[in-house]
Amino acid sequence: MSSLSHNGASLAYRFTPGAGPLLVFLPGYMSDMTGSKAEALSDWARAKGQAFLRLDYSGCGSSGGDFLDGSIGRWTNDVLALINHVWPDGKVVLVGSSMGGWIALLAGRALQDRLAGLVGVAAAPDFTVWGLKLGEAERRQLQAQGYFTRPSDYGEPYRYSRTLIDDARTHLLLDGQIGITVPVRLLHGQRDEAVPWRLSLDIAARLQSEEVQVRLIKDGDHRLSREADIAALIATVEELL
Repeated sequence: MSSLSHNGASLAYRFTPGAGPLLVFLPGYMSDMTGSKAEALSDWARAKGQAFLRLDYSGCGSSGGDFLDGSIGRWTNDVLALINHVWPDGKVVLVGSSMGGWIALLAGRALQDRLAGLVGVAAAPDFTVWGLKLGEAERRQLQAQGYFTRPSDYGEPYRYSRTLIDDARTHLLLDGQIGITVPVRLLHGQRDEAVPWRLSLDIAARLQSEEVQVRLIKDGDHRLSREADIAALIATVEELL
């Protein structure tokens, strides 16, 4: 594992050199680069001789920093800093899972003509708007300590900070066109209880690109990490490359 000092934190990453374009995996909220999709893509890229980057956002996984200082804007900047560190000039294909899909769209827009393609897996742009309807107890918690918690199906409770919520307002994508013109593939399970699958249709409608496909997996859940789901993801990535 390697690290890069950026914005006051040590960012952990794993880079596999190989042929371009660089494939980058962006994990979801409070997730890291050791998840099954990231590991599977890493194994596939190594076998194919494909350049591959996976990473932990600041405050997440093996990276330094306080998770509660993290935000959509900061984590997008983490991603861009690592891409520019390992792959300063070449083309890039981004794969974003859940919140990583939001960050992929923002980073893709920032990469401009260096972006070669993008894959969203249950992509969740603007989740702070449609997914965080706060109850009275959560509002009090946010007011008192600067964050509130919610149970998670995937491990420790989720923590949502005022920093995250306030910053996210400046990075919303579903209130206008999304300025990405390269091929995009959006995978989504129709049994996803965390991110509504119709959100992928909304993203597709807002992308400027005409080369957009939404692929619905009828019995798929939010994680899309079963063997067949991962095979579908790898096939999708292969097609874009």
